Amino acid sequence: MSRLATLLVATAFVVSGCGVHGDAPVRLADGEKVFTENCSICHQADGSGYAQVYPNLAGDAIVRLGDPSPVIQIVLEGRGSMPGFADELSPEQIAEVVSYVRHEWGNDASPVTPGMVR
Repeated sequence: MSRLATLLVATAFVVSGCGVHGDAPVRLADGEKVFTENCSICHQADGSGYAQVYPNLAGDAIVRLGDPSPVIQIVLEGRGSMPGFADELSPEQIAEVVSYVRHEWGNDASPVTPGMVR
């Protein structure tokens, strides 16, 4: 492959994927902080929740969906006894905490961007 072709492939890779995932370690660290401050009181620091009251987030089917829209909506609007956080957290913070939950405790779902939250 020529140098120009290599450069074009590398540029396409950066534009298509790394911009979304390149800040993943920072986003996850920030998400952990948001989770600790806003969610861990109910879902516990390890995400295990409380049986019959607050769901275990580890391996949760909604958390692990390919489409993150349902979990984003739950965080924004609330569900059951969980309050909504649309008025409490910025789109960036919601993206961070949802990305953290979708990554942590063995969950292997894709991260969320602030644009997906808006």
